[in-house]
Amino acid sequence: MNKTLRLVAWVALAAAALSASAQELRYRSNDPFVFCRYGYKQTVAQMCWIPIPPYTGAFVLTGVCDPPNKYGRSWTNEDRDAQSQYLTICPQAVKSGQWEGSGDGTETPFKH
Repeated sequence: MNKTLRLVAWVALAAAALSASAQELRYRSNDPFVFCRYGYKQTVAQMCWIPIPPYTGAFVLTGVCDPPNKYGRSWTNEDRDAQSQYLTICPQAVKSGQWEGSGDGTETPFKH
């Protein structure tokens, strides 16, 4: 009985560790390819920052927001949260690849 209890505890611990390592994206319908390559919104005019090649954590500020544009709109919680997710998730790719399907990946299987 004691061995069974220990085995169940180890299985539960392993399952918890695996689920903690997989982080869900809150943007672009949880699609890391689209998020890391195109950013968190569908148009650059809405974003404070955009990803740049090789799409593994590098980005530039767009000038839409303050900073860097003192006349731009303020950064929102969404802007900061998306940037934090980008800096956490996208570097895990190590290198980026090309989309192999039709289009650019933002409309497969639906627009996102």
